[in-house]
Amino acid sequence: MSILLASTDFWEDMEVWRSGLEEAMPEMDINVYPDEKDVNDVEYAVVWKHPRGILKKYPNLKAILSLGAGVDHVISDPDLPLGLPIVRLVDKKLTHEMILHSLHWVLHFHSDQYLYRIQQQSSEWIQQSSIQSEDRTIGIMGLGNIGKAIGNSLVNLDFKVIGWGARPKESLGSIEYYCGHEQLADFLSQTHILINVLPLTDNTKNILTKNELTFLPQGSFIINIGRGGIINENDLINFLDSGHIKAAALDVFEQEPLPENNSLWIHPSVYITPHIAGQSNPLSAAKTIAENIRLIQNGEAPYPIYSLDSGY
Repeated sequence: MSILLASTDFWEDMEVWRSGLEEAMPEMDINVYPDEKDVNDVEYAVVWKHPRGILKKYPNLKAILSLGAGVDHVISDPDLPLGLPIVRLVDKKLTHEMILHSLHWVLHFHSDQYLYRIQQQSSEWIQQSSIQSEDRTIGIMGLGNIGKAIGNSLVNLDFKVIGWGARPKESLGSIEYYCGHEQLADFLSQTHILINVLPLTDNTKNILTKNELTFLPQGSFIINIGRGGIINENDLINFLDSGHIKAAALDVFEQEPLPENNSLWIHPSVYITPHIAGQSNPLSAAKTIAENIRLIQNGEAPYPIYSLDSGY
């Protein structure tokens, strides 16, 4: 039995990932693509943006596990073997990073830091009126493990938090939940700061265009840490230009790396980070991946298995 590590993005970290998995699963042979030795021995593929088509080479593959929270890099492979569980990475350190990233931008916008920065450039001393956190509604699209963790952190800071997802969910405690396209407008119309944590699927691509963005209140904010392609970038720019959306913190984009000639780079109301909101920690994540592999070996279901339109 062996585990295959495959990535076109993490090559400089592959030895760290290998070491982490070897420590977590000393009984397994860990190979880094393309040095897989015997293709018949490979039972688990642990991947991030793997070379297209390679997974069909392994006849005894039992599961595909992602090195990150997203799996769009897996399901977009046209030669993906059918019928295998695809396991997302839900690791406490990755989740913690995404919470911190979200809190940073929520507080930045909530406390008018974006505006004070503009005032500083003009040497303006203007004190803005304070808004209490309980009077600010944070809307989260995608109430999976990460979305719920972000929401609970904001609830603990006395923000009002609401959520939206494609399907009904069980009780989310203090988070009021909306679901389905028929409730999207109601959700958006109450949202002062929108956090997107949705994965990119056929059903979520371009789910926020000018038609949906219109429902956001005047002067709202957007934080996108899910995937690019969910928010139509041209429509977003138009809403930023008009001031309907006051500012946006974007960590993910339709095309990555973001092209140098993309107008988002120089837009005065846009804050750009290079897809770093939730970076996987190899040592911590290796333990989580090992736990899921052992569940599969014991005939149990790994967690969480990818399902269409689930939030991160």
